Amino acid sequence: MPSLKFFRQAGLFVVPGFLDPKFVADLCAAMTVAPAEKGRVVESDGLEGVDEKIRKVESIVLPREIRADLKKRLAGLLPQLEKHFKMQLGGCESPGFLIYRPGDFYTPHKDGGSPSGKNQTSRQRRVSVVIFLNRESPEPEEGAYGQGRLTFYGLLKDKGPDWERCPLPLSAEPGLLVAFPSQMIHGVTPVSHGQRLTVVTWFYASDPETKSETVEPPK
Repeated sequence: MPSLKFFRQAGLFVVPGFLDPKFVADLCAAMTVAPAEKGRVVESDGLEGVDEKIRKVESIVLPREIRADLKKRLAGLLPQLEKHFKMQLGGCESPGFLIYRPGDFYTPHKDGGSPSGKNQTSRQRRVSVVIFLNRESPEPEEGAYGQGRLTFYGLLKDKGPDWERCPLPLSAEPGLLVAFPSQMIHGVTPVSHGQRLTVVTWFYASDPETKSETVEPPK
């Protein structure tokens, strides 16, 4: 499996230990008892709906104070993200909290960033962020999960068409943050056992259309 150094060299923004162990543990505990909804996807008409042939996951509803605390931590990354991706950003969406259970997955996709996109929220996205809250384990273990790998495509496109389609999975660890362009193709392979817990958000472009910082994440 590629190292974190490889993903940094490929242009991703990677921060091990972005969240401290206590905060991670508190989030995990809150997520496992909170209400859940089925995760949605953006349909071809720009509206959001449930399609478990594309994405199967649960979106967790956490209290506003937890979301606000985490969003404040994420906002502190803004200068670093702007420098790394060489673009001006206008803030981020309210964090989303996801649980992938056995059999859950997300097929390869883009989060947005296309000027011609029909969904306004996804059209505004420029940088996607994933924070891992637990780790992968080949065998069932408490607090861990199997497979469910965040996988990127196109990182080796300079090596030719076959390499461009090569899937490259990132190894998860609690508190690890990875950010990448929202137009980059990525997916989550099916979880084999346990529960995969993550936080997701998206930083949007700095322009008149995207000034509001009250955008809620799609479930």
